[in-house]
Amino acid sequence: MAFKIQAKSLAFLTLMAMGTPQIAQADEKSGLFIGLGYQQGKGGGGEYKKALSSGFPLYGLDAQVGGIGFVNKWFGGQVYGFFDWNNSGFFDNWRIWEQFGKSGGGKWDVYTYGGAADMIVNLIATDTLALGLVGGVQLAGNTWSYNNFSHSGFQFLFNAGGRVRLTEHVAFQAGIKFPMIPQKITAKIKDIRRYVWYVNLNYIF
Repeated sequence: MAFKIQAKSLAFLTLMAMGTPQIAQADEKSGLFIGLGYQQGKGGGGEYKKALSSGFPLYGLDAQVGGIGFVNKWFGGQVYGFFDWNNSGFFDNWRIWEQFGKSGGGKWDVYTYGGAADMIVNLIATDTLALGLVGGVQLAGNTWSYNNFSHSGFQFLFNAGGRVRLTEHVAFQAGIKFPMIPQKITAKIKDIRRYVWYVNLNYIF
């Protein structure tokens, strides 16, 4: 009886030992990536002196192109260019593409575009799945357009979220951005995207 128990224990430990190297050798893929996503947030005046829930809703899309690299399976980073488009009346008119670049009929268009760098820390890393945290900074231009009026300025954003890689090439990233610089639209009006949360699908080459 004792021999059978020892044999089973030895077999179990052998299987564990055979599987461990495969997990330990699982590395993230480094290379170029492109991403597309959906965004939703709030915009308005008052900087961060008012509640984040105040202001008008913003909905939109985003795109990224850049590179991602890892020093090992746990730590890595990504550097990329990005473009965010948010509109305060995204759901008011389903034929939005016919109006893109034209008068918004009283709706804000907010464009944010620039470069960013994020650090990636994986909590789980295997060949088929990686789960981790993402955080970084974004330096950007910020354009607010309302009917025939347009204002552009510099913007600095913090980005924080999570990342899930499924298979070698596909990763989902979700998080929240906090723009830090209110835009002086006019002498009396300062507006800012208070926050925007996003869900992105990235493909790694």
